[in-house]
Amino acid sequence: MNRIKDYTRFVIWFAGLGYMVLWPVSSSDLSGRPFGASVVCQDGTLALLASLCNSTHWLQLPPALHAIGSLSAIVVSVRLLLCAVKRWRRPAGSGRAQTPAPFAPAPATALPSWRNPARPLRAVKPRTHFGLRGTPH
Repeated sequence: MNRIKDYTRFVIWFAGLGYMVLWPVSSSDLSGRPFGASVVCQDGTLALLASLCNSTHWLQLPPALHAIGSLSAIVVSVRLLLCAVKRWRRPAGSGRAQTPAPFAPAPATALPSWRNPARPLRAVKPRTHFGLRGTPH
């Protein structure tokens, strides 16, 4: 269940940030031009800007994707705002960058181990030859 929650958070975060980037390009104003074209495109604009302003809107998303993207963007914005408020309200000395507390020492009466003791290593006689087949040199 934790994995599903992590995947859902990732999808919402990814869709929200992606829609924040795509929103100015994919939404249009009332005249059908790309969003923000009314600010950039004035009557006395350069010829290059005029051709860009009068071009067709090249990226349009269906209303369902706009709804999903805007909801994801709102969730991401609220989450970022809450993290900023939580960080702002935290006392100055309680940051995460502090050194961790040392580990607690083992209790004096440790429980006995149920594993068998390690066997002693067998003695191996030294090598009298070099090679794979055992032929003496």
